[in-house]
Amino acid sequence: MRILLSLAAILPAMAMAHAAERPPSDEVVSDISTREIAIKSNFAGIEILIFGSIDFSARSVPERGTYDVVVVIRAPGQALVARRKQRVAGIWVNGPGETYPDVPGFYAVLSTRPLRAITSAETLESLGVGLGNLDFGTRMKDDPEEENYRSAVIDLKERQRLFQEDDDGVTFIGRSLFRASVDLPANVPIGRYTADVYLFRDGKVVSENQSTLRVNKVGFERLVYLLASRYPFIYGLIAVVIAVIAGLIGWVAFRRE
Repeated sequence: MRILLSLAAILPAMAMAHAAERPPSDEVVSDISTREIAIKSNFAGIEILIFGSIDFSARSVPERGTYDVVVVIRAPGQALVARRKQRVAGIWVNGPGETYPDVPGFYAVLSTRPLRAITSAETLESLGVGLGNLDFGTRMKDDPEEENYRSAVIDLKERQRLFQEDDDGVTFIGRSLFRASVDLPANVPIGRYTADVYLFRDGKVVSENQSTLRVNKVGFERLVYLLASRYPFIYGLIAVVIAVIAGLIGWVAFRRE
């Protein structure tokens, strides 16, 4: 019994000693300017703001070193097939392709400096940060042909403004406050977006924080979307009927007597 009591008295003291030995860490606190975006027929895109600060309350003075912030905004993944165009008998047709099961519908990376100047390539790859580190659900680095397909997908998404990378997109305001803004184009997909904020000190991740954003269609646009996605046969049938009716109205309106 005396031994047990002694151990009970020693263990809390040891835990306190270990806690005192651990250096206090800085924390990043962030949020997003809006939590929900409603897409209507007149939606032309929107700019969202990510803001936050570095919490130095765990230490008496800020740690000496270089601080950097990286913001990653990502939409849910979608299956995508990339195909190579080839000419057959003078006609361009779809040739061989590569299937990717998890291509982000939207992906943006904003940082205080170029990513390679912030941390190592290994760290960026482990975090999946940067367009070059997206694996789309499957990646074979030793396959040059597959890399060509990946590059083509990234290039297409960049031209559609669905993939963005800005090495000067995060700005510090003073010692601890920071902000970043990103443009969501009119063709953004719906779904639950995540905004991950990483705090680096001297090239190492010391803290991270996540916010969420939901993009939804509303009104008549939502009805059409749900009908097309859940009942494609009925949607196609209605589209054919509308086309036939429109054609008949045009024929009646413009026929010659």
